[in-house]
Amino acid sequence: MIRMELKIFTTFRTIVRTGSFTKAARLLSYTPSTITFHIAQLEKLTGVPLFEKSGRRMILTKAGEALIPYVDEVLAAANKIKNFQYGIAAYQGTLTVGAPESLLCFRLPPLLKRLHAHAPRVDLRLRSLTSRDVVAALSDGQLDVGFAYAIHERDKENLAFWTFEESPVHFYTSAGTAAWCPDFREQEMEINEMPLITMPRPGEIRQMADDYLRERGISFTNMIELRSTQTIINLVENDMGIALLPDHAVRERRALGRLTAAQSDPMTVTSYYGVHRNKWRSPAMNLFLEILGEESGHPGGEELFCDEGDADAADCR
Repeated sequence: MIRMELKIFTTFRTIVRTGSFTKAARLLSYTPSTITFHIAQLEKLTGVPLFEKSGRRMILTKAGEALIPYVDEVLAAANKIKNFQYGIAAYQGTLTVGAPESLLCFRLPPLLKRLHAHAPRVDLRLRSLTSRDVVAALSDGQLDVGFAYAIHERDKENLAFWTFEESPVHFYTSAGTAAWCPDFREQEMEINEMPLITMPRPGEIRQMADDYLRERGISFTNMIELRSTQTIINLVENDMGIALLPDHAVRERRALGRLTAAQSDPMTVTSYYGVHRNKWRSPAMNLFLEILGEESGHPGGEELFCDEGDADAADCR
């Protein structure tokens, strides 16, 4: 029904534009009887005559002239819908994204939601990986977009990276154990009251914790290791120990008073997102990169490179 009415409106507008039923029929590839039928249907729909005879010509009535802007609005809206449908259709296929769990769980969902709103037909494949595995998967072409906490100069030959964000990092404990939490600004101490809960090596957050504690001569009598940021947070919240965590991973629990940041010297972790230079970029991939560029504050920004003397740096910029 809607499609038929659009045809009728198009016929009416074409007659107005050409000034002739015959020219409109020729332009639209309709028979004269189809043109006449369309106008009869439109007059039935509006309840008023839209054309009248003047000699051998058909001219618009006052009602017909008044109808023109409304028909234009309908056709313009229909054209916008058609363009929207074409845009949605362009965003198809599969987009594979890999990231460390702390980013995948706590930073990417709002951005993936924005992607889905614009490209609902895209199938997402999300992979929880260490930064090292993200770089390897990008290099092998297994990922379209990858996120990592560490990149190196040697990766720039085949991969392009951009800064995603910098996040503060703190040692966190539960509200119930905060009273026993040590001051991590102190030097040379052994912590017996509670274990350190951490990811196994290798891993950027684990490496940050190891370096921080070693430099200050701090040690834990006990340790809990597991490969799940979400589970680490749950264990900390349930009074099981202390964990070094990015603030973005515990923002909600901290706001609710369930987790408390211990005193420590300032620490930050930088995250990056990247692609393979030679990988074909689908419309969906380009759309996601555009969203990431807007989120990180540098849409279309320059790629990251290391200085020659920093070939082994973990946070090349």
